[in-house]
Amino acid sequence: MDRELLESGLERIGIPFTGDTVDKISSYVGEIMLFNPAYKLVGDKDADEILIRHVLDSAAAYPAFMSNTEPGSVIADLGSGAGFPGMVLAILMPDRHFVLVERMRRRSQFLALAIARTGLRNTECDEKDLKEEKRVFDAVTARAFHPLYDIAEEVTDVITPDSVSLFYKGQRQNAVSELDVLRGEGYSFDAEVLDLKVPYLDERRTLCVLRNWTKNR
Repeated sequence: MDRELLESGLERIGIPFTGDTVDKISSYVGEIMLFNPAYKLVGDKDADEILIRHVLDSAAAYPAFMSNTEPGSVIADLGSGAGFPGMVLAILMPDRHFVLVERMRRRSQFLALAIARTGLRNTECDEKDLKEEKRVFDAVTARAFHPLYDIAEEVTDVITPDSVSLFYKGQRQNAVSELDVLRGEGYSFDAEVLDLKVPYLDERRTLCVLRNWTKNR
């Protein structure tokens, strides 16, 4: 993995980092490269491609997470998969606690190993289907997961009106369409769609930030 590419990408997003930050991300990408052939964690096979399309893509929402969550917040990454965005954000935000919710055994095993190898003390893996999750979180996030209207019932079970939901999406039009469907199914919420700029990636990215998300009875 190109460490200079990572450092440049973090600087472009405006993320403060240390050598330890870079070491942890490098270790994490190394674990993905090691286990990807057998576990099929991501479709990309080149380390620098993983760095741009997954690591920096996850990191692009760092400013939104910093402004919408507090130190000590417990943040759930729903359907964490290979750990995006939860693992990346946990490395960048050591004063928040991250719960990686992943139902597939081999992926949860990978996540547990990656957490151990990177030495993260603010991160845990919860091997559960979202429908089985009983905890309530200060914030939830998801990337490359289901459309919002497909998981709305499960998400609203694990948040409170004071919680914030931050969902990574692609083009703005698609994100707005998901929110429209959600409203049509009887949900109310305050929503903001933020444009994300991923360094070295010429593709549209957005972040849906939802508060006061409830089901109208």
